[in-house]
Amino acid sequence: MLKKIGAATAVLALGVGLGTWQAQASQAPAAAPTSAAGAVANTEPSRHAVLPYEGSYMGHDMYGRTVRFTFRGNQMSHFTVNSTSFGGAHVSGHAWHETCSNGLCTHGMWTDDVTVEGQWRDKNGHLSHWTAHLYSH
Repeated sequence: MLKKIGAATAVLALGVGLGTWQAQASQAPAAAPTSAAGAVANTEPSRHAVLPYEGSYMGHDMYGRTVRFTFRGNQMSHFTVNSTSFGGAHVSGHAWHETCSNGLCTHGMWTDDVTVEGQWRDKNGHLSHWTAHLYSH
């Protein structure tokens, strides 16, 4: 009989111990204090990890013109708007800085792993915003 009481006590003690562990494990960590500036900063695309997919991208500028380019390794190449070629650029991290070829300039930044947003500028200085998505890799 003592063995049964001892076994029941051990099971009960183990259950209480596991219950305490489960309760601690299920508690979410406290949220970090935020300020208005911090809330705005966290909505910026560059605030989260982006790992650009290699492949071919296609999209449109703000006037409906087709934008295409290829990304491999650390190079963006064959950037075209409709049939006008802008050349390519070195990609650092998840962006390329403004790069110009024959007066045609472009820059862009991945907002997530498969979406790129940027601008292109013509020889007269006219800007157009564009968005492109991975369509082939």
